[in-house]
Amino acid sequence: MKILRWSIPVAIFVALLSNGCKKDVLNNDGVLTFSVDTVIFDTVFTTVGSATRQFKIYNPSSKEVNISSIMLAGGQQSKYRMNLDGVPGVAYSNIKIPGKDSLFVFVDVTLDPNNQSQPAIVTDSIVFNTNGNIQDVDLAAFGWDADFTYPTVFNNPIGPYTFLDCDITWTSIEPHVIYGWAVVPEGCTLTIEAGTNVYSHKNSGIIVDEGGTLIVNGTPQNPVTFASDRLDDFYEDQAGEWNAIWLYAGSVDNEIHGALIKNGNIGVRVDSLKANANPNLVMTNTIIENMAGISLLSLEATIEAYNCVFGNAGQYSVALTRGGHYDFLHCTIGNYWVNGNRQTPALLLNNQIEVDGIVYTYDLNRAYFGNCIVWGNNQTELGLDKNPASNFNFEFDNSLMKIDFDADEPIDISNVSEFHEIIYNQDPDFVKPLENNFELDTLSPAMDAGKASITNSFPSILSTDVIGNFRPFGAQVDIGAYERQE
Repeated sequence: MKILRWSIPVAIFVALLSNGCKKDVLNNDGVLTFSVDTVIFDTVFTTVGSATRQFKIYNPSSKEVNISSIMLAGGQQSKYRMNLDGVPGVAYSNIKIPGKDSLFVFVDVTLDPNNQSQPAIVTDSIVFNTNGNIQDVDLAAFGWDADFTYPTVFNNPIGPYTFLDCDITWTSIEPHVIYGWAVVPEGCTLTIEAGTNVYSHKNSGIIVDEGGTLIVNGTPQNPVTFASDRLDDFYEDQAGEWNAIWLYAGSVDNEIHGALIKNGNIGVRVDSLKANANPNLVMTNTIIENMAGISLLSLEATIEAYNCVFGNAGQYSVALTRGGHYDFLHCTIGNYWVNGNRQTPALLLNNQIEVDGIVYTYDLNRAYFGNCIVWGNNQTELGLDKNPASNFNFEFDNSLMKIDFDADEPIDISNVSEFHEIIYNQDPDFVKPLENNFELDTLSPAMDAGKASITNSFPSILSTDVIGNFRPFGAQVDIGAYERQE
């Protein structure tokens, strides 16, 4: 799913392309050619510099050409900066290019706040005068105002961080950009409204401290997006560009609804949260995809997940470790990681940890998966790391799973209280799993194979799927987070 797409009006594109074609005023000897007509920058946050773009100036003639001048049309007031073969400047004169040779021009931009809730276009051009021939290359960037969170504490093992104000709400009026860790303090709540975009810099993210609470109030139609602050097209599908949403031990009553979390190291990490009458984390209608490490990592937590997709990751899509208590209904756990040799299953259940040669065990009191898909491009996508010294209770109910029965140590599926009405090793026929699209295609065995009683157990949530499509009430439904629409 591609949420971050900036729609550029057709009229603007036509204007840019038209301007970009207004080349040779005079068609004399010494006319130049360029690798591009227009240098377009992806959306950049105002006050923050962009990535550097480059283009080439070509001399197609066999003779040396002398460019009388190269200059930014906006001069010293331009928002753009130019560098010609390593020399920064606003204007250059008498630049020679040998016959059939070329020069590089590098350009970046820093934009002023525009006091608008949507990106605003800022243009300029680089003008070339060659023996009276006036040519130009147009520049266009889209600047977006943002609310920035900067670190105030630097000498800390977790990295630089700052405490957020208590009981604050982030709205969709402008994006929120995080440098370092943004920490929700003890006894305080960070609420994030539907449609809000949260962008984290490299090695940055959100921490919810002990006693703190995170509430994400997105919807399938208007999700909250967590992603990298690199908005260039190159980074659209680059994993590991920010850290995580990290729910510290003792944080309480966390809820994540209608979120798209992508391109980080760990999507959501839930540390040994204190048990109480309510789940420590409730997730609904949330997609976590393209994580360098793990989409959802739990350590001895209590989690409920409904209509969630835990997608491609460098290690596990879901790792439920050190025991805990879990309910996953209508979830798709799929891993087709292609950016390395993944040796780990899509889903791991674990009730032990070894530290300095000492093994500690924890109770896995419940891990229930109803109408779920567990699949990927490995031979087996379920890992059971059990220590008999503590409880290891799990149940897969009416789910579609990939398990290698010919493995050296195959999983024992004979216990019907653990594996009940399972579809084994039938490809779910996802639409484009390599691109994190885990919707069901027309021939999927998961279609109409769901158990209605599981769906009807939480009708307020499960009557629609992860993107808001209706599931038929009281009839056959699809397994997984998506309900295919005919």
